[in-house]
Amino acid sequence: MKLTCLAFAAVSYSFASDCLQVDLDSPDTRDRFHELDKKAQVEFRHGEYAQSAEDFRQAACLAPDDLRSYYTLYGTAIGALAAGNLRSAIERLKQADRLRPDYPLPLAMLVKVSLQSPDPDQVKEFLRLAAERFPRAGKLHAEFVKDLLHQNRLDLALAEVLRFEQTGVQDPESALTLAVIENNAGAFGDACRHAQAIEQQSELPAAARASGATVAGLAYENLNQYTEAIEHLRRATELAPEREDPYLYLARVYGKKHNFPAMVAILEQARKQIAGSVKIDLALGAGLVSVERYAEAIQKLTEVVRNSPDELEAYPNLAEAYRNTGEPKLATDTMRKLAQRKPDYPMLHLVIARSISQEDPVDSLGVLQELDLAEKATPDDYDVCYLRGKVYLGMSKFTEAIASLLRAIELRPTDSSAHYQLGLAYNKSGQRALAARQFEAVKYLESQ
Repeated sequence: MKLTCLAFAAVSYSFASDCLQVDLDSPDTRDRFHELDKKAQVEFRHGEYAQSAEDFRQAACLAPDDLRSYYTLYGTAIGALAAGNLRSAIERLKQADRLRPDYPLPLAMLVKVSLQSPDPDQVKEFLRLAAERFPRAGKLHAEFVKDLLHQNRLDLALAEVLRFEQTGVQDPESALTLAVIENNAGAFGDACRHAQAIEQQSELPAAARASGATVAGLAYENLNQYTEAIEHLRRATELAPEREDPYLYLARVYGKKHNFPAMVAILEQARKQIAGSVKIDLALGAGLVSVERYAEAIQKLTEVVRNSPDELEAYPNLAEAYRNTGEPKLATDTMRKLAQRKPDYPMLHLVIARSISQEDPVDSLGVLQELDLAEKATPDDYDVCYLRGKVYLGMSKFTEAIASLLRAIELRPTDSSAHYQLGLAYNKSGQRALAARQFEAVKYLESQ
């Protein structure tokens, strides 16, 4: 301990020797000190450690004598953090905490720094100390929630949420953070309550109320209460028409209700408010496919692919629009472009196989090759077996067709389509009785 104190004194002396002589009692010096102090804390929270360390060092030069050693510790601690010396940073901050146990900043810094530690339990001790010494510091616990959420420490974040609530602090930003945490954690009812409280405070800025309405809408969506979700998300678009997320969330809820015209309408409204949003254009293109406005969908999605080729979701929707306008070759080409960008895109080879199967003439071998690739990714896929059976049937390979369609029925016994194709295969191979059984199965399944 004595050696530590001596080392610290040496560092403090070194810092002091680098400082220019100033009048510590002048108002300008005090103002500059407070400015640097605030700036350094903001930089620390944003992860700008090198600049934060420098500003803390400058603040130490302007600090009153009783605070100079304290701010020197901040400078050396954050400097060590900037250099990647996590252990040294934590030790320096612990020293600062011992110097001023009545001040929460060192503990707040320790929580943030310890979240970067390879020891996942180290942060718990600092949170415990903060809860014991600062139980009524609502904003402190709200900041802990943000840091813990950012590191996906949901268990600890929920505990800090409860501590924040117990402080009784009425802070809209912290309350919104609380609602976001609750929604992410599955406490949807509580999220609705806290978010709606923000939305309903007419004295708050429209942007803050829009955030509350958005979180309330998302929580209601998670509760499958889509009417309420739509109400709050619509309110969010009215309060902050320049934000794209509420429009996208609202469109998603309309999609879940299968109200595709309303989905397209809200996205068209969004596009008028927010020009050039790729996310909105992408969602609008997919929505236009859903309402069978294929020509418009092709135009919109082609623009997305041309201007933002890494927006992978545009390709399947564009391919579907091409297929529905009788352009299976263009659909195939579109999916092959997707394959070049992301070879492991889900269901990619199955979709390519479907496109090829609709071309005229059909490249049956090409379809089968794509289905073989699709089967490697999903070995027990009904659609792969079904389409393979249809292709073999078209090639008059009845034995292979029957085997594939029997496997499809095994995977999805209540789908009448596979039974019908199997009936055709049996019939064309001369097995009339077996064909009749499959056609009877089709009638029965369709009647159910």
